[in-house]
Amino acid sequence: MSVLLLILVILSLSITQMLAGGSHIAFCLPGYGLLVLAALFSWWPRRRTLVPRAATECLVAAIIFCAYISARALLSPEQYLARTDLYTALAGVILYLLVALNLTSARWRLMLVGVLLLLAVANCTIGAIQFTKGQNFMPFSFLHRPGYGTRASGFYGYPNHLSGFLEMALMLGLGIAFWSRCASWVKVVAGYICVMVLLGILITGSRGGYISATVGLLVFTLLSLVLIGKLASGRLFGVLLAGLLIVGGAGWAVKQVMWKSSFLQTRAEETLTVDASRMRLWQAAWKQFRLQPVVGTGSGTYLYYGRQFRNPAIHTDPVHAHNDYFELLGEYGILGLICAVIFIETHLRCGWNSITRRIEEGGNFQGIGSNSLALTVGALSAAAACLTHCLLDFNLHIPANLLTAAVVFGLLSTPGEGPEAHVSEKEPGLSPLVRLVLPVLGILTLVRIAPTAPSEYFAERARGLLGQARRPESMEPNKALESIARRGLIWNPHDPYLSFALATALSTQGDLISDPVAKEAFYTQAVESYRQEVAAAPGDVYALLALAQGLDTLKQFSESEPLFARAVELDPKGGFAHLAYGQHFFLQNKLAEAEAQFRQAGPLGAWEAAQTGLAQVQEKQREKAGGAPVAPTAPGAN
Repeated sequence: MSVLLLILVILSLSITQMLAGGSHIAFCLPGYGLLVLAALFSWWPRRRTLVPRAATECLVAAIIFCAYISARALLSPEQYLARTDLYTALAGVILYLLVALNLTSARWRLMLVGVLLLLAVANCTIGAIQFTKGQNFMPFSFLHRPGYGTRASGFYGYPNHLSGFLEMALMLGLGIAFWSRCASWVKVVAGYICVMVLLGILITGSRGGYISATVGLLVFTLLSLVLIGKLASGRLFGVLLAGLLIVGGAGWAVKQVMWKSSFLQTRAEETLTVDASRMRLWQAAWKQFRLQPVVGTGSGTYLYYGRQFRNPAIHTDPVHAHNDYFELLGEYGILGLICAVIFIETHLRCGWNSITRRIEEGGNFQGIGSNSLALTVGALSAAAACLTHCLLDFNLHIPANLLTAAVVFGLLSTPGEGPEAHVSEKEPGLSPLVRLVLPVLGILTLVRIAPTAPSEYFAERARGLLGQARRPESMEPNKALESIARRGLIWNPHDPYLSFALATALSTQGDLISDPVAKEAFYTQAVESYRQEVAAAPGDVYALLALAQGLDTLKQFSESEPLFARAVELDPKGGFAHLAYGQHFFLQNKLAEAEAQFRQAGPLGAWEAAQTGLAQVQEKQREKAGGAPVAPTAPGAN
């Protein structure tokens, strides 16, 4: 049965990562479903085995952390935004418990780490193609990769998230290469993979990845020196020399890669420079935190408050705070941060205690290596790298990376091999009934995910068609989009994205048709779908703007006016909101109001569109003035 559990865990990790790291909920569900299945099967093989009492503190900390995140998500004001965190938290704690309570032998854990290293190799291979060809290559045609040029992103599509995974895999691989008792060829292969992974981190161009990997390597080096100094002080010089040769070889390889790429040289030089844009995002999260400091504003709500408190220099949509700790503080408050700190501290302390116990046992240099020690040293170093990266990005908001982190902390919760699964006579273990937590969590996760799974499937299909449906050449893509959206809404009538997709399909068909009666009918149906979107996501600026623009199309200006005003209130420094408000006034021939909004939109990231709007306003003003020329002014000019 342990083999079955291992296979299910491996499949879950692999599928989630290959599907763009689980960037959309639909891409997460297959992997989460496999974890639910593993949780249900976990009870039978270990139903009579006591839980080691030494693991109690870590397990309790993990359960409390997950329980708080889940409860806050269920009580959040925006359920559509909250369910991503809810599903990921449930899946993460299931995987954590599977590693901590079921896959406890070093044999199974080494296999699991081996799979992570193979996934790292696959990502590095894809990343090498992206780096050398400079194309938006993705292994599966239905996956989208934004234009990151030559930066490697592997399966993920986003280079920073790939580096977040590779740095954890690197540390686990180093543990096997240096400290395990595996066969020599296994250790050599692991070492080669580590060099490949290090180069993979380099070609991502992720400055956060560079810093995090450096921190992880420093922690690994310090832990290794502690072990060598305590247990093999007589051979310290030789070991250091060997280590320096390995580091020198890796450094030479890194230098060769960087020498051939001016882009990587620039990224490396900018690694320690202050990133003003990230600091502005953190400031918005801090303002969000001050609204509800104890419990936060709710799961996923940084999307809204990041817009509301955005700095005028931030022109892109601030979806995440690019700092997991600030985002946790803003969305979950002080209680959430306390739970996270307790979780991290207990696991790091447990890992360190495992190493100190090994030191106290003593032994010679040849005997200190063990697979459990390799996993513990690697996991501590991986945790250090991961926690550092969380300071600079939203690394743990990517499901594939969170699942990898769950494996890392699961290794720390019950470190050791073989004997750690047995209960000491001096410290009787906890009742086997504790193991019922896993199948219970599996059932709860299934109950939450199953009802929304079909709608997420249709939402993903709609997302793939949405770009085509906006093309004016043909009605067919829009009809297909309408059909998919309607089928999805049958399963979940409150899905705002499906409502948006349906409205988009209807309004585009209205644009393409010539019959004025049919055109108005399409527009009216589209407005009703936009209303459903706003009802499901009332704080979404873009939902409000879509509804308001739809009402403008029907010339219902009095009804759309408060919607535009509300959108500008929710995103006062958003160029698109002011631009849309200006177009609303222009349609009503309110030129002074339109000009004021266009002037505000220009400096906020909508410069070209604002210039076009101002030109139209000036043309209208000239017509009103009887053809007299109007002096052109730029957006934002006083």
